[in-house]
Amino acid sequence: MELKEYWSDSHHSSDFKLTRIGFVAIRFRWLVTLLIIGIAGWIAVDWWVLDPAHFKLIWKIRLITGAMLTPLLPLSYLCKLNRRWMVASLYFLVGVLLAFNLVGLWSFRDGAPIPIGYIAFPYFLLALLSVLPLPVKSGLRVAAVITLCVLATDYWLDSRSLDNGALLDRLWLLICFSLAMIWVQAGQLRMLLDLYRESTRDPLTRLMNRRLFMRQLAHQRDEGGRRPYTLILFDLDRFKRINDEHGHLMGDEVLVRVATTLGDIFGPEAIMSRYGGEEFMVLLPDTTLEQGLRQAETLRLAVESQPVENPLGEGEITVTLSAGVVEGRHDSDLQSLLNRADEALYDAKCSGRNCVQAAA
Repeated sequence: MELKEYWSDSHHSSDFKLTRIGFVAIRFRWLVTLLIIGIAGWIAVDWWVLDPAHFKLIWKIRLITGAMLTPLLPLSYLCKLNRRWMVASLYFLVGVLLAFNLVGLWSFRDGAPIPIGYIAFPYFLLALLSVLPLPVKSGLRVAAVITLCVLATDYWLDSRSLDNGALLDRLWLLICFSLAMIWVQAGQLRMLLDLYRESTRDPLTRLMNRRLFMRQLAHQRDEGGRRPYTLILFDLDRFKRINDEHGHLMGDEVLVRVATTLGDIFGPEAIMSRYGGEEFMVLLPDTTLEQGLRQAETLRLAVESQPVENPLGEGEITVTLSAGVVEGRHDSDLQSLLNRADEALYDAKCSGRNCVQAAA
């Protein structure tokens, strides 16, 4: 995992972004539920430890805060579909809780001793937010908002001076808790990325598996506008013979080499998948049928010109492929598109293999 993937979600795939947002939405929902129950339930503790004057104000503040958080529960089901809603909901949650902290501390402005729970609330909030798998950049923003608001609250309610040892102690603790929160969030992000890759990548070639490829294909059709795109479906000629005559280690080496060649030919713009067995699929966005045919032919020549050496040191073999190419558009039926690509591949096989055919 590259460091840039820790820093910002701009380096994540669109599919993983949706996966992560869905995961965050679930944890966000449980977090809001816990806070609503906890804030309201703490009224019993306030009744026990606070004098009647303070309790009369605090229990109302707690109920109002819980009521303001309640709409986030149904909204969390929509947040998993939209990153902006998720970000707005998170900052709304933080804003409501910081306002609760401000009003709670303000209620002790008469000099009465402040219970430790109110002083420690910002640290408790940072600890709770660590359950969300946020990138470091997002975590820093949240931590900065909380830290600045807490320091501003202390400055306004207490000394109105920055030359204050208690304020510096508060800042030091906030920084420590913020760094701990970001560390835990980054660890959860890594765990989620690892699980996502294990479930969406072919373990041998590290290309997309078929399930993820179909999601990407549907996304290209729905979000690509009226721009055409091209599908290349190909498989390796007489691959069973390679396994039978040279062993499965050689077969695996061939698959890995072809996957490497795919990356070299098409680059990061293409969406590539091990479609099944020795079959591969390539999606080329913003590509016409003629352009797709040329690129498929370039791939065919590249694979044929690069003999694969047997990992057991028993010589090398030449590998060829047959490919079918089809053009898709925004109104294409995906199953029909795949059937046409498969028919073109079958025509290439019937034409003697080691060739490229366009779909009718």
